[in-house]
Amino acid sequence: MTFNELLLEAIKCDDELLAYSIYWLIKNNVVKGTDFANNINWNLVNHEEVKQMRERNELNLQTIKAYSVPLGNKQHIIIFAQSEESAKGHVYAELGRIPTKIFDISNKMDMSFWFPEQQKNKSLRQVRDETLVFPATAMIFTKG
Repeated sequence: MTFNELLLEAIKCDDELLAYSIYWLIKNNVVKGTDFANNINWNLVNHEEVKQMRERNELNLQTIKAYSVPLGNKQHIIIFAQSEESAKGHVYAELGRIPTKIFDISNKMDMSFWFPEQQKNKSLRQVRDETLVFPATAMIFTKG
């Protein structure tokens, strides 16, 4: 796999840190995009510059994150949104109240849930990829 291919895969999988680190390596001529990306020396990356690039959103990433909001009685609602504020606003619009707790569960995008109406398991990533407009309610589920 080349650095260009790895960069595209990192963007596709919403791995911002990896995407920006590879972008930094290419932009600063440490590697070429067409070089093979095996045995990467991550110590060559200037992590402070990567952090600044992420803050400026140089790659113009529009990452959709997953948020979980407890509803009570072990029920949770999962919202897809670009930010915590957007997710809170969506919960307010849907339920008429601002959530007191909200958790970023974007690192659990590959967690699967059973969807009885479709008779199959789907990951949050699959559900997100099928969603057209954000913010959006992904599901309400009972935990435990």
